[in-house]
Amino acid sequence: MTEQHSKSLYTKPVFEPMLNKQWIGLGIAYGSYRDNESPDKKSVSSEQDILEDMTILTTNHGISWNLIRMYAADPASEQVLKTIKKHNLPVQVMQGAWLSSTQSDTENEQQISEVIRLANEYKDIVVSVNLGNEIFVDWSAHKLELSDIPQYLNWVKKVKAAVDVPVTLADDYNFWNKPWSQEIAQALDYIVLHAYAMWNSQALENAVPWTEKTYHDIAALHPNKQIVLGESGWATSSVRSNGDEGLIIGEANEEAQKTFFNAYRQWLKDNRIVSFYFQAFDEKWKGGEDKPDAIAEKNWGVFNSDRTPKLVVETASK
Repeated sequence: MTEQHSKSLYTKPVFEPMLNKQWIGLGIAYGSYRDNESPDKKSVSSEQDILEDMTILTTNHGISWNLIRMYAADPASEQVLKTIKKHNLPVQVMQGAWLSSTQSDTENEQQISEVIRLANEYKDIVVSVNLGNEIFVDWSAHKLELSDIPQYLNWVKKVKAAVDVPVTLADDYNFWNKPWSQEIAQALDYIVLHAYAMWNSQALENAVPWTEKTYHDIAALHPNKQIVLGESGWATSSVRSNGDEGLIIGEANEEAQKTFFNAYRQWLKDNRIVSFYFQAFDEKWKGGEDKPDAIAEKNWGVFNSDRTPKLVVETASK
């Protein structure tokens, strides 16, 4: 192992999620929205549906997840937190605040206030706070400007002063490799990195090596920060004519997802890298409800939207 790789693997972590003295760092991204539900509709899933989801994730199919990531400080996320608390479920949460250039200043400030409230009201459940998702990478549809960095740093300072858990930002590797990411990284407790081999035109056989190299490249640029992998996955369907899906060269099917998932998860486990696989369940609202169900955005889950298992979890139970 090179000195550079050694430093990136053994940076002292500040985010080490534990439950009953067991490391639960192999997490998963979770959205509670069922078919015909969406954030645009301001849907709040039922307690019964959320309880079913949490049961599936923590007890089913030979693979369990006790750590989930949620993206917005809103009623939909609070319903999940309430359900976990009410039923004393073995689930911990990285709770996000959804920040966006398409929202008003007031709406962004409300997200900051709400994520502080949720982190403090659900202290036994919320183990980290994430301020923004892909808000600085160039291609983001809700990108903040570089001129917004001082405001962002004020939000980080405000939240860190108000909560007792580590605070971070989740963004793509094509932000974390830029010089202007340095100031933000230093203000955070740790970095959440997004790295999709599939979106970066990698064949299946090179997907995990590419992800590992990207991880180490970012770790070398931020050697005093723990790197958590916040999003990486493999879609089970795609439509090449649909926008950026022309970038996808790897097969998009359940067998390929299984191959990627197993190799990726083993690498994470071997190196004790905290992560959030993308994602738990297919969500049909993603990519636009007017788009066909076959597009990639709707098909990243390890479970279908009707909660039936895909091949990767179906075979893991055997």
